[in-house]
Amino acid sequence: MRQRDLSLADAWTAHEFAERLFVGREFAVGGESVLGLMADSKCSSYDCEYVALARELASQLVTWDRQILREFPAVAVSPTDFVAGSA
Repeated sequence: MRQRDLSLADAWTAHEFAERLFVGREFAVGGESVLGLMADSKCSSYDCEYVALARELASQLVTWDRQILREFPAVAVSPTDFVAGSA
């Protein structure tokens, strides 16, 4: 809103539209798995939530975050390696 002179009403409309796009596409991970990942790494709880979700979905976590890549090489992959691997 500050950078583009978006009105509060327009910002709220955009927010509501974005929320509707995500309905049914949200995922929650258990706190126990996040805390376990935190205990075994130096990553934040925020980062560990993404790692836990990737594991739960049996998916790769595509990230530029070097710490996540270093701490969780079995699940995390850089965007460059992800694209190279899909070619």
